[in-house]
Amino acid sequence: MRKICALLLILAVFLYSVGCGPAEDRGPEIVIWHWMSDRHQVFLELAHQYYEKEGVPVSFRLFPHSAYTQRIDAAAAANDLPDLFGILGEKRVLASFAKEGMIENLSPYMEKQDNKWKNRFIEIALKVNSFENNNIYQVEPGIYGVPIDTMSIQFLYNENLLEKAGFNPNTPPNNLQSFITAAKAANNIPGVYGFTSGWGETWMLECLVTNYAFNVMGKDKFIRTIKGDVPYTDSDWVKVFSVFKELREADILAPDIVTMNNKEAEEMFATERAIFTFNGSWGVNTYRQINPNLSYAAMPPPPANSKHKPGIWAGAGSSFVLNAKSHMKKEAIAFLKWLTDEERQEFLTRKTENLPAIKGLGDSVEGSLKVFSQNQELFTHPRLWPVTENSRVIEAINRGIQNIIIGARTPKEVAEEVNRVKQRFID
Repeated sequence: MRKICALLLILAVFLYSVGCGPAEDRGPEIVIWHWMSDRHQVFLELAHQYYEKEGVPVSFRLFPHSAYTQRIDAAAAANDLPDLFGILGEKRVLASFAKEGMIENLSPYMEKQDNKWKNRFIEIALKVNSFENNNIYQVEPGIYGVPIDTMSIQFLYNENLLEKAGFNPNTPPNNLQSFITAAKAANNIPGVYGFTSGWGETWMLECLVTNYAFNVMGKDKFIRTIKGDVPYTDSDWVKVFSVFKELREADILAPDIVTMNNKEAEEMFATERAIFTFNGSWGVNTYRQINPNLSYAAMPPPPANSKHKPGIWAGAGSSFVLNAKSHMKKEAIAFLKWLTDEERQEFLTRKTENLPAIKGLGDSVEGSLKVFSQNQELFTHPRLWPVTENSRVIEAINRGIQNIIIGARTPKEVAEEVNRVKQRFID
């Protein structure tokens, strides 16, 4: 397996070098790699504005989301990363780039002039890209990424369909049972399902599982599970997994939800074929493009009990890191400061319909986007936790949830299987 991985990495580096050429061939421009196809034209417009203002060329280069991480890994192996780029994945991935000296610690730049640049940002957005003292990754404390927008992932409901189902859209369901009751009412509306989401993309399941873990057992016990102090066979974890059994047995889920990607789920919700969905603020632009007249609102995950409040994933939506070996550091920092000033953030918010990364732009967040700025007291994110779970354990949880949804496993069986996987990394 190691030989195969090594061969694949060599092939990726070869393909990369053929496709892009060495760094020294690049001209005196700021080169930025990203995966955000919905924002690419806006980025190009900003690059033009910056060149007109400062005379510094900026080149945004778009890569497919599915291949982006491999592209970055190949460039890192070839020592040919662009000046600025984004890093997808868990915090340990960001940590690995920082520990290898591939990305710059931005704290010295952020903290100049009495934290002038740092103080612009919404705190949770900055923390997602930060490492505190004595962090488990052993990364030098500091800020390693500049957020350009923020996001939150919440339950959404179609206000018209909810009213058509016989419920008041001004008072959405406030617990799991009332949510199921409202979603089941979709059976009385031809061609409409109770709930849809892109659960074929398993990270969406991971997000919802942690939402309910916060609700059922609280954050402290959830963190202790990751540390290995609480087993996944604990009764609270069985209750978390049982939430998905309840959803399956209620017959409210869209067909093939476990193989549905997020774009398919967004289209289903936008075309008013589902009352409820679970999605992030990035979906606003998609919904508007498909159905400008779609009327919807946000709500927290409907709690399974009143013991604790559920969590809501939120934080930096997209961020750029600075190549520590870039020959354009000074220029890149100047561009990032410009990109995150009030005028540019307002421009990005208006043009891309993503939440701003800086404070004081609440009035710029309007319409459907505003619903995602609600429920901030519940906001959390894996990159903010002191520890993160092993990827194999997360995979076992997600696969187990999918099996519960299709009726192939019970919550207790999934808890036992996840715990077996967890033990391999504890013993």
